[in-house]
Amino acid sequence: MLTQSALKKEVRPAVFERGSMIASSPKTFSARACRYRDKTTDVAALVESSSGYAEYYETEIVVDEAADRLLDYSCDCPAAHRFSGPCKHAIALGLDYIERPKLYEGHDETKHVATSAPVANFLDRNQRNLPVVSAGPVEPPATLQLKPTLVTSLASGEMFVRFHISGSRGGYVVKNLGDFVDDVRAANVVNYGKKLTAVHDETAFEPDSWNLVQWLVRAVQNRRSYAAERVYGRYYGGVGARSGASTARELRLSAPELDEFIALHNGRSLDLLIERDYEAGTSRAQAGELRNFLVEEGDPDVQLEVKDTGDGTYELVRSDGGLGFFVSEQHAYALQNDKLLICSPRIFELKDFIQTVYCSSESRLSLSAEDAPRFAATVLPQLQKNLGTTAPAALEALKPVACELIFLLDHVNGLVTLAITACYGDKKVPLYPARPDSERDLRRDLVAEASARQLASRYFVPNVAVVAHDAAWTLSSRDTEALARLVFSGLGRMRVAGELHTTPAFDQLISFARPVIHWGATVDSGLIRLSVSADDLPLSELYALLASYRKRKSYHRLRDGSLLDISHLDLSEAAALVDELGISAGQLGTGNVELPSYKAFLLNSILHEEDKDQSFDQWIEDFENINPATYVAPASLAQTLRPYQLRGFQWLSALSDMGFGGILADEMGLGKTVQMISLLLARRGRGRSLVVCPASLVYNWQEEFEKFAPDMDIAVVAGTAQQRFMQRHEMGHEVLITSYDLLRRDIEDYVDETFQCVILDEAQYVKNHQTLAARAVKTLKARHRFALTGTPVENRLSELWSIFDFLMPGLLGSYERFRERYEQPIVAGDEEIAARLKAAVGPFILRRLKREVLLDLPDKLETPIFARMEDEQSKLYHAHEQALRLSLEKQSDAGWNKKKMQILTELMRLRQLCCDPRLVYDDYRGGSCKIDMIWDLISTSIDAGAKLLVFSQFTSFLSLIADKLDKEQVSFFELTGSTPKDERIRLVGEFNRDDTPVFLISLRAGGTGLNLVGAQVVIHADPWWNVAAEDQATDRAHRIGQRSDVTVYKVICKGTIEERIVALQAKKADLADAIVGTGGGMGLASLAREDLIDLLG
Repeated sequence: MLTQSALKKEVRPAVFERGSMIASSPKTFSARACRYRDKTTDVAALVESSSGYAEYYETEIVVDEAADRLLDYSCDCPAAHRFSGPCKHAIALGLDYIERPKLYEGHDETKHVATSAPVANFLDRNQRNLPVVSAGPVEPPATLQLKPTLVTSLASGEMFVRFHISGSRGGYVVKNLGDFVDDVRAANVVNYGKKLTAVHDETAFEPDSWNLVQWLVRAVQNRRSYAAERVYGRYYGGVGARSGASTARELRLSAPELDEFIALHNGRSLDLLIERDYEAGTSRAQAGELRNFLVEEGDPDVQLEVKDTGDGTYELVRSDGGLGFFVSEQHAYALQNDKLLICSPRIFELKDFIQTVYCSSESRLSLSAEDAPRFAATVLPQLQKNLGTTAPAALEALKPVACELIFLLDHVNGLVTLAITACYGDKKVPLYPARPDSERDLRRDLVAEASARQLASRYFVPNVAVVAHDAAWTLSSRDTEALARLVFSGLGRMRVAGELHTTPAFDQLISFARPVIHWGATVDSGLIRLSVSADDLPLSELYALLASYRKRKSYHRLRDGSLLDISHLDLSEAAALVDELGISAGQLGTGNVELPSYKAFLLNSILHEEDKDQSFDQWIEDFENINPATYVAPASLAQTLRPYQLRGFQWLSALSDMGFGGILADEMGLGKTVQMISLLLARRGRGRSLVVCPASLVYNWQEEFEKFAPDMDIAVVAGTAQQRFMQRHEMGHEVLITSYDLLRRDIEDYVDETFQCVILDEAQYVKNHQTLAARAVKTLKARHRFALTGTPVENRLSELWSIFDFLMPGLLGSYERFRERYEQPIVAGDEEIAARLKAAVGPFILRRLKREVLLDLPDKLETPIFARMEDEQSKLYHAHEQALRLSLEKQSDAGWNKKKMQILTELMRLRQLCCDPRLVYDDYRGGSCKIDMIWDLISTSIDAGAKLLVFSQFTSFLSLIADKLDKEQVSFFELTGSTPKDERIRLVGEFNRDDTPVFLISLRAGGTGLNLVGAQVVIHADPWWNVAAEDQATDRAHRIGQRSDVTVYKVICKGTIEERIVALQAKKADLADAIVGTGGGMGLASLAREDLIDLLG
């Protein structure tokens, strides 16, 4: 049972005390209700408000009484929306339920008796060995029929559906549609009684019935999503019940559901129960007429004749034969002669007349002489058009004569005025917003006049009490949006409806200019010069015009007050240039804009060829095709650098000479370090340089310098604060090497020095521009800046911005502008903006893949290995997954944001359960399909003479794998975040030299900076959110120096979140690949609520 101590754990003492005060008064609660699910209890009540904010609050909690846990809560009080955790009303509800459970409707005392843990565990373990208990044999495949009955009261217009399920020996009414849907989703075996036991999956149902089952599942799930599974009121399990009782035997159909339901039965028979005595909101009798109809497309026999009964009165005579008629938002349906007809649009057009007049219970339909003209003007034409109705000559004579409408527009004293005249031959009738009681001698076209008034009211303010005809409708000419609607929409409609006349004063409100913008780009002394001119428009108006275009407006108001139609102007190039290059209104107004040279590449992607002169084209050509003779590698490395590394050196050199920074983004293992060292070696004597890298790579850099540039004076800045100070200030050092963490601590000692070159290795360490490390490196002064990383974009595009904010501040503007201009549109799928970003940064990113440049590198063979959970592991996993899925589906957007971290924690638990339930439950004694699978892979690989790397995000899982290796007497090394730096180097060296077969490595601690070419097999024990991190880890073995093919196994639990993570990896990786070609990935925190629901199946 739920206890007070369980509630106390959820809130601060003050909240619990306030909840206790509320719970002390039983009268505070009303509409108490509870409902039992499989393992949880939903409790709800109306809790009286004491604040005056509302009369009462709807409060709900979800509890696991067996485990004495509060699982979920909701309340519509203000505090519940402002603060995290249960509010005082939720606590009060829990306390009231503990003290007064019998007051809750639906309470069952037996539900409080929980099975003891030993008994429950025994039952769970042995469940798979128990046969299905049924009253008879399970139905054979494709024999189940789901038969619906459509229930309606034609008087109320409401439509319901209930179902009957049957097999080869008989059938039963489906008593709970929510339970039925759950059984289908779980493919359960259900015993209805002696005559029917059946598996509820696709193979069991006849094809037509299965289509109906799928429709029913969607309908019930929609209700569960949108009704938030209210315990009380008109929903039970998400299924509507008319009386509010929790019967859930029928579904009240929305209009779209009714259309889909009837379409499913087109060409088939359908039972329809027509209730004659049902009144909404009362308990109805089940009496009614049950009939079977054939559903087909067609129109009913609807005939109407108008007869002259003398004295100017008429009778509407209907054809014989009963007709039932009902409509949805899109269709009309008729019941006639044992057919349910899906009517054509002509009948749907007359739906109101057929429902209210034709199907009326009146035995005689009369038309008075007074109403005959109105009938002749408004109804008769429609009946003649759609039904071919005949009418006496006297009634035909009452139809209106032809009407010609004249619309006159003027502009007087800041008001646009409209006068409408209805012309009947020589007779002109002024129209006003309210029709006057004059001109009764004319047979006026009331429909046409009403349409004219309606058209005027769409664009003007009607002056009901006005006397002057020319001011019957007005609008302020200062209201730009209203005026634009009139000019660019209303005028066209008026021309269609009649004649349109305008005065010269009104015509001045419309501009007929057709501006054409011209651009010209040239290069002068290293600066990009952009000229701009415009035909038929002053340059001073251009910036504001483009602002209207960016807002997707079809018009722009010029300074003289006139409206310019821009819907047909091609302003895309001009808007892109101004937006992408950050051109100000002042710059644009002068007609001449100076830009830094790094903007040339973006400019080149936007401008048309005719807008670029020869100097600009040549400048771009010289950069894109670097002359190899211009940059010769240092003599000591000439024979060492591979051809692609030489090209990398030349690219770095060209960027340096042009004053640019760049990202060397080669795939892991291609030697980014030696390319950077070659640049520093070639430019010795120009000043001191600084290398900043992760702490684990500081000594790797030192070794690389000793190997490729042994005569350069290198200093590692590490040790105590005093030691670091001495190292930084020793004279003669050409390169300093330090870590991000130490740089952050010592930044004040660096800011006064201007370095020849600052190099960030593993630059993703500064991907978050708000971190202290990122802020520190951006304060450094340097003539040249470079970044080395195989993944410029791991999770978000903001990471790319942060790196370039270090390399070339200003290239991508402020982060706020970058997010608005690039990040948000690209994430939303804007391919054009993605191409623009690539054009802006592409020239400053060099990315090569091993398969492109290392033709002699052994193959990398990637193979997914699927493990299937069984027994206790499977039960634990699926129980957690289902609970999290239901929680997510119930969450509102506000609730999702408040509980996001809690939900992400639950996702981690799911992944741990896939690895081994011992990571979550200390007392778990069952098996782990992954441990078994990984051991099989390890033992098989060792037997084949291979050495292995095993990566996992969870160090605790690596410990379990280590226990297994110890048990099997297999030697191994282990590297995690707690492994000291010098120990890391020793372990790597020994693994590459000795015969230790297995190296267990934490993905985050050892996924970068290690050379482990001694391994031929890589095992990823659990999929990480970011596939790029997995690839980096794999590249510890698949890199230069590897002489054997590398086999990569990704161990994935079948049918779980892991399998769906792999699918989502591929989807999210496309984002980074589109910009920089790195493959990228996704971040856990960046996942949307819809992504998480998809991950849960």
